[in-house]
Amino acid sequence: MNQNVAPDMLVELRDFILDVNRMMEEKAAVHKLNEEVLVHLLDLLEEASHVHGNLYWLSLARINELAIICAGNYADNCEFGLVGDLLVNPRKILVHVRGGSQPIAKKRYTPLTEQFSHTAATRGGVVEWLITHTIVEIGTQAILPHLLERLKNSGLFHESYLAAIESREKRVAGLSAYLACQHFENQTAFTKWLQNACPEDRNLMKSKLCRFDFNLFGLLGADIRRIVDNPYFESIFLTR
Repeated sequence: MNQNVAPDMLVELRDFILDVNRMMEEKAAVHKLNEEVLVHLLDLLEEASHVHGNLYWLSLARINELAIICAGNYADNCEFGLVGDLLVNPRKILVHVRGGSQPIAKKRYTPLTEQFSHTAATRGGVVEWLITHTIVEIGTQAILPHLLERLKNSGLFHESYLAAIESREKRVAGLSAYLACQHFENQTAFTKWLQNACPEDRNLMKSKLCRFDFNLFGLLGADIRRIVDNPYFESIFLTR
């Protein structure tokens, strides 16, 4: 932790981060995880972000692990929209209207042409107005790219761990695209197909599923506990 912070404040921040980790562990089950839970955990942890010590960064990585597990579970169950919210769909988009003083927040699940339909009589007219009169800015990324960018920019994590994150995110995206192309509209349709498929097709499909476990989440937590007992402990996830 930052040596410029008073010792009593360091202890308070350490205990706060440990409390956030306990909350993570209470939510470490696929049926308890969703975007709202993940964002809440992230917002809590950010209250300690002014002291970027190893406890903070390993905790951030744990939230990222939960987010990957959640996205993988969504992909396995054909929840394509929910996968998109974690992986692609920005949490906040700001629309700057030329001549306006304040940006307008885009409604997350509403197309801009619908939100600004009042600006012209036709959809083509709305598109033209948007091109001419607005600049769109991503205010807050989807949580998975946001977390990966934070972990990369920290310069603290081993490349092998960052590569493992990217590999699993690509697996989630690839599985979602594959299942969508197979026209599985929901988990019920997918389960029905599995029940009726021949063993070879069933095994092939199951081999494509994510089915991520909580192993890395647990290992990160174990390193956090070791650092609490020994501030000089070197985590296997960190370069120093």
